[in-house]
Amino acid sequence: MKLSFLTYNTLFNSGLENIEDILDIIKPDIICLQEVDTAEKNLSRMSKFGYELAGYENSFIRLGIIYGIVTYYNKNIFKIKRHRWSIKKKGVDFLDVFYNMINIILRTGRQKSFLLSDLVHLKTNKEVTVCNTHLLVFGSNVLKMKHIEHLLKSLKLKKRQRFIISGDFNYFPYKRKRLEQLFLKYGLLEATKDINQTVKFSGKKIISTFSLIQRLLIKLLHRVLRNLKVDYIFYKGVELEDTKRIEVRFSDHYPIISVFKV
Repeated sequence: MKLSFLTYNTLFNSGLENIEDILDIIKPDIICLQEVDTAEKNLSRMSKFGYELAGYENSFIRLGIIYGIVTYYNKNIFKIKRHRWSIKKKGVDFLDVFYNMINIILRTGRQKSFLLSDLVHLKTNKEVTVCNTHLLVFGSNVLKMKHIEHLLKSLKLKKRQRFIISGDFNYFPYKRKRLEQLFLKYGLLEATKDINQTVKFSGKKIISTFSLIQRLLIKLLHRVLRNLKVDYIFYKGVELEDTKRIEVRFSDHYPIISVFKV
């Protein structure tokens, strides 16, 4: 069987509001979204396209609206076996607290959580575990790798287990090799390795969604970095057939789609 998988940071729900234009291009089996308005009415809008909600988790509040990460699946292809809430570390990590304070001051949200869903293919009864995530905007790559490794270690993935993790890692483009080595340590390969850019800050509508401080930081990023890649898909237990970027501009992020053979 083939499995199509989409990850997309929707920029404060803008991408979800325009999701029909993306589904006209391709209709994925599984969709992982970030920065989505988690109000019940908004989450239910995907049902008219044949998608069921696997689960969601709130991440931050902006202008009185709660946003979070959301996972959907095509109900004609999969069923939900189990939805697992995020795996959190025990105890207090003062580095986490420090970066959380910075992100709250800059209105980029608190530390994001991992969202896990176990899905079963209706025809073959094959199971795949999907992890949706959105990590800190402002925080060191070392801290983000620490969060990822805690998750992977906690999951205790089996050798032949089908597992896909995706989302906005906010991993800045330095020490890239360390990120690859971390996932290889747990038997995961990158599906997005041939994509060099997943973020583009352009267009009045997109820029207008950010605060003044965020706009100044965006200008700084433009001067330092031409191409910014923060969205990733890693996998194990399945075979990658293709990955591509969908050329739509409803968000500062591009939707990324991978097709796997299971």
